[in-house]
Formats: sequence, structure tokens, C-alpha cells
Amino acid sequence: MVDTAMENRRPAADADPRDATARLREIIGRIRDAADPERDMAALEPALRQARDGWRDVRRLLVSPFVREGRLGPAIAALGVLIAVHPSRAEDRRLLASLFGRMEQWDRAVAEADAAADIEPGNAALHAGRIQLRVQAGRVAEAAEVARATLALARNEPGEAYAWMMAFVRNGDAAEAAGIAASLDPAALPNERVATMAVRALMEDGRIAAAIQLGDAALRAGHDCAALRSSLGLSHLRRGTEEDRKVHAAAHFEAGLGMAPEDVRLLTLYGETLLRAGRYQEAVGPLARVIELAPELEQTRALYARALRHTLQYGDAADQWMRLVEKSPDKLLWQRAAIGALTQAGRRQEAGALFSQYIATRSARLPDTFQEALARMEEKLDTAPIPQARLDWAWSLRGDTSIDRATWERRARWGHMIDHLLLDWLECREERAEEAMYLLGELDTGERFFAPLLAAGRGVVVATAHVGPMYAGLMAMELVGIPSRWLATAPSIARSSYAQALISTADQTEAQVAKACMRAINEGYVLCLAIDGAINPAAPRTTFEGQDVTYSGFASHLAYRLNVPSVFYVPRWESGRMSYTLAMLPSPDPGEDAQAYSLRWQKAYFERLREHLASEPENLRLSGGIWRHVTPADRSAQE
Repeated sequence: MVDTAMENRRPAADADPRDATARLREIIGRIRDAADPERDMAALEPALRQARDGWRDVRRLLVSPFVREGRLGPAIAALGVLIAVHPSRAEDRRLLASLFGRMEQWDRAVAEADAAADIEPGNAALHAGRIQLRVQAGRVAEAAEVARATLALARNEPGEAYAWMMAFVRNGDAAEAAGIAASLDPAALPNERVATMAVRALMEDGRIAAAIQLGDAALRAGHDCAALRSSLGLSHLRRGTEEDRKVHAAAHFEAGLGMAPEDVRLLTLYGETLLRAGRYQEAVGPLARVIELAPELEQTRALYARALRHTLQYGDAADQWMRLVEKSPDKLLWQRAAIGALTQAGRRQEAGALFSQYIATRSARLPDTFQEALARMEEKLDTAPIPQARLDWAWSLRGDTSIDRATWERRARWGHMIDHLLLDWLECREERAEEAMYLLGELDTGERFFAPLLAAGRGVVVATAHVGPMYAGLMAMELVGIPSRWLATAPSIARSSYAQALISTADQTEAQVAKACMRAINEGYVLCLAIDGAINPAAPRTTFEGQDVTYSGFASHLAYRLNVPSVFYVPRWESGRMSYTLAMLPSPDPGEDAQAYSLRWQKAYFERLREHLASEPENLRLSGGIWRHVTPADRSAQE
């Protein structure tokens, strides 16, 4: 017995194919003209079954026009019919997956993409679609699993490698993404999209030199685009030599903006790079443009405010900081910066009111007693926000190699967090500052050390760094009565008992700070300078133990010019109490010029600092100063 249904689906042997095609096109025309195409779609399937190669007409005359017009519902319905009649056509399923993705129907999109790849399992483009749809759907871990299972396809088809690298990078699997990037032939990169993602993958995996080399090869091959320039510029910033920071990175960002002048990310990177290169006036324009295009970007607004300050536009800088405070009133970093900006702009009443709010906010977060604060701090040691690169570098400098890494890191985190707790306590609990005094060790040594140096009636230059319990130094000197002045980022509006001992870098120009320092020396003060800190974002750097660190020659030049003694000083922890390292730094030899003396002084300073960094991990501090620009070791040569 003949299956009637099958007979009806099968073109009659003597049927004219032209009639079937004409019938199909007639139905396609009716569907296109219908007010509700999806309702009239029922007639499409039987006509399509009768027409030989009718799928071509359905794709060309029905699906494609609907897609161009943005009528995705009818396009999807037509593709559904097409797939029902021709289930083994992978391209139809791929397109259907794409349309479901555009409608954010992710489950259906992924299912169709998988079905397409099942039909042609060796087709790299179809598997790339599977990966990309999962990434778009936020199913990044799943995308990485698919990429891992089909890795051979990416290596065999470099033109499709973008999707694999993207999935791995988004999932934090930088090494796997970089493995694909490293397998590419730099002389035969398939397109700018793959080249850009390859540079990014190598950079994310710490293979900075390799990323730059690949990016340069892509440019030579003509694969230039804004995204590639962005990744290349970032790679140069990660490598971080002076030429990278001040020349190459800025040039790549500028070239990228030539192709995408309104790209917010590129504008921000360009403006920040100019700012940190000391090209303050040039930085204002691109940063201002970002604020126009994306006013919600707080970090960029902060950069803009800094650029305004360094171009002497103090009022405008203060306005920008206050915008940030208004938007994020609980963000203490913005409050502190705004206080300094308001003071510098002459708006001291506003600065005073904000400072009171700033202290009150921080005070409310502190427990009633120092012991409670200390206990709470120790409970949160694992949350200390210390970049891994800093921990790795410090670990390489340690002196005691018998301690295990986990114990060492916990003690280093304790040293980091207690210094910041001391600052909070001294500024916000001044009336109860004595509760922290028990941490101070024996102070007479410091008094005896400085007494003969001060006896001549001239001051002393004290060079320190962002290490150890640095905030305790001022407290100690105040207790023993040593007349001191300290360069500090605290705004001059501060009202604490020791505020008069501060020379604020937050609301004064470099020239004003320098004059205040010379005045302090001439008046017989011990002048304490953290010479690994900086007032401006373009402060000079030097190489120390394989890392670029901020270094100011101001202290040595001051000692030379004013002919006063200079001292290396750092606070440190010893048996649970704060102690101090004090050592004389070189004095000028007869006839020695300033440059030669400065180099000899710098060598002695870093020798002392190196000794300190090899001591107990509590003494590291791991924030600010020498730690600010620490970068991971370049892994390019290791692979």
C-alpha cells in the first residue's frame, strides 16, 4: 500500500519542475505582501517540497529581504520551514542561530548553532559560531569548554581563531588563549580581528614582548585598526620603559583615534598616557571629550581633574572632583582629592566642611577601641587588596628563605593593613590615639641619633620610603619632641594635632612644596621625604631590583645645596613593636659636583632599602611608592 502522505510530499514523476517553482514563488510573493507573514507561512512547506532547489528561492526571495528589513520573526519562521524540509543544510541552521541571538533567545540560538556544527563537525566557522553565541549569552565558562574541546580546529584554521582566543580570555584562561596566539605565523596573519585578539591574548598572559612583536608584524602586514592600536598601546604601557610610556603607547593610541575618533576607551587611554607623560595641556582635550561622551565614567573624570590641576585650572579641577563626590558620596578617595582641590582653589570653607564629612565617614567605620579594630583587621587579612605582582616581587627579595609562602604572605598582608589602620586611627580617633601607642617600641634611640645632628642649628634631610609602619613615624617624633616636617598627601586643611608638621602635596604646586622644604631645613627641622613618592603623575623613575620605581633626586640635591646631613630612615616591626632603622647617608666629598654626589647618594639609599626589603614580611607595606609600578615578569622568553 502506498503511503499517501509520502506521495503528497514527493513531486510527481511527470510534474513540470517549472510549475512547482512558479507555485513556490507565487506563495513567497503572497507571504511577502501579507499583513501577517507568519500566519500565511503554512502554505510555504508543501510548495517548497514540490520545488526542486526551492531552498534557493526561499533564502533569496523571502529570508534575506525579511532580515534586511529587520523583520526577524518572519525570517525565523521561514527558516524553520526551510529546515523542516531540508534538515541537513548547516548554513540555514547557522543563520537561524544568528537571528535567535539577535533576539537574545540564547537557548534556541545555542541549540541551532550546535545542530549546525553536528551536521559539519569539521567546519571551524560553525564551531566559532557556537563559541561566540555562548559568550554573547554570558555563558563564558561553557564557551571556553567548547573552545577547549575543539582546539585543533582553531589551530588548523587561523582565520577563525578569534572566537577561541576570545572565549579563553573572557574566561580568564589567558595561557590557553596565548597558546593559540603563539601558534600563529606572524608573517601570515589572516585578518586584523585575529591579529588584535592575538596581541591581547599574549598581553593578558604576560608575554609582553611577544605581544608587541606580533602587533608590529600585523601592522607591517597591513592589518591596521583602532582595536589593534589599543591593544598594542596597552602592551607598551605594560612593558613600561620610559620610551614605551612616553613615546610608543601615545603614538599607537593617537593612530587608533585617527580611525575611531569617538572611541571612548581610546580617548581615555590617550589622555591618561599624555597625563602620565607630563604632557598635561595635551591631555586635557581627549579627557574632556570622554566626559562629554560618557559622563558616567568616574575614573576618567578623576584623570580629567588631575589634568586640569596640572594646567593650573584649579577651580575647574575642584568642580570635577566635587562632581565625583556628589555622584559617589561614600567614596573616600574622591573626598580626599576634592578637599585638596578645593583648598588649592581657595575654597577653604567648602574644603573644611568636606573634611569634617570625610573624617566622620571614616570614623563611623572604625570600632570603638583600637584593640577591636586590630582584631577586626586580622579577621580580614585575606581581603587585603595587594596585586599579585607586588607579592611576587617582594617574595623574590626576601632574606629568610626558610619561611613558607602562605605564612609569609599572611604576615605581609598584616603589615599592609595595620599601617592603613594606624592612619585611620590617628586621623579619626585623635582623642584616643594613645590606645595605639603601646605598639611603639623604645624611642630614645631616635632622640639620641638626631640630637647631635640638630645641635648645629641646621636641619636634617631624612629619606624614607613607602615601607613598614610609615604612618607611625610622625607619631614617634612628636612624642620625643624632635622638631619635624613631613611631606604628605594629607590636605593642609587637616585639623589634627600634628597637621602643622605636614607639608601638603595635595594642594600646593611643586614649587611651593620645594620652598616649604627649604624653609623647614633653614629653620632647623628634620625634614622627612618619602623619595619614592611623587606629586605629579609624570614623576621620574629609575630601575631598582628589576623594577621601575618612582625616585626623586630632590632629597640628595637639597642636602647638597644646603650642606646639611642626610639620613636613611624607615620604621619596622620588631617583636610586635614598632622600631626604626636610622643610618647616615653620604655627605659630599670636597670638590664633588652635585651630579656625582647624587648618584653616590642614590646608590647608598637603595642599598639600605634593599636590606630593609629582605627583612620580616610585616615590614613591606606593599602599597604606594616603590610598589606602585611593579609589573609581573615578562613571560615571553619562558614559552
